[in-house]
Amino acid sequence: MTASEARMDDGRNVSFWLFLYGLFFSFFGIMPALISGMWKNPITWGDALDFLTPLAVIPVALALFQKVNKNVPETAPSRGLKIAAKVIFIIGVILYIEGHGIHLPSNSVSRLMEPGTAVYKAAYLFDEVISHYIWDSGVTLISVGLIVLASTTSFPASAKGNYFLICLGAAFYGFTYSCNGIEGQTVLLTFPAAILGSFAAFLLYFKNRKGRHANPVLLFFLLGYMISAVLFAYWGISHPGFPEFSALGWIK
Repeated sequence: MTASEARMDDGRNVSFWLFLYGLFFSFFGIMPALISGMWKNPITWGDALDFLTPLAVIPVALALFQKVNKNVPETAPSRGLKIAAKVIFIIGVILYIEGHGIHLPSNSVSRLMEPGTAVYKAAYLFDEVISHYIWDSGVTLISVGLIVLASTTSFPASAKGNYFLICLGAAFYGFTYSCNGIEGQTVLLTFPAAILGSFAAFLLYFKNRKGRHANPVLLFFLLGYMISAVLFAYWGISHPGFPEFSALGWIK
């Protein structure tokens, strides 16, 4: 297989990895909050599953980035964007891991504390404010890195099944991005990011598509962030003030 054929093969596989990224991001972003019951006191089943979150999501994100990167031609203009995309992506990965690393223990420990105490307030600050802003910033920068990288190249034609995977993965991503923003109280960051992300991906997608095949990465984030922006808008209109799902008693 030639280098060109290898790049084409990687391009076709991108659709699958986009779906997998959306699925893993959604599953590990939502399920730990929905699972109840004690695994081994004081660790809940949700805590145990959440421990695996970065171990599952980040390797998929890295594999996706590598697949897209192999499809980027080695030209002078794309070389600078590739470096910028890598830097942004790596910073996003670091923030994702750090944010999750702060969230998991502080969230678990705060359940055992007496509300209103100084130590509870400190744990709450790290759990519900600091960690979520760092974590969601990481998620956003990972997407920016992928968007920048994908905008430098074209991809081979995709089968209809690949478009289905892209759309399904984007739905997982967009739904979870808005849920995390609402429950994590980061709407001030994530709602504008969803609007800007969908707008940027829209412009780059149609600019990139002229005379070429559809760009799966740009299509994924165009749909994902558009879905997220619509869900944010709906929640803000139907529930002024963007209350958390837990504040409404939907989840514990």
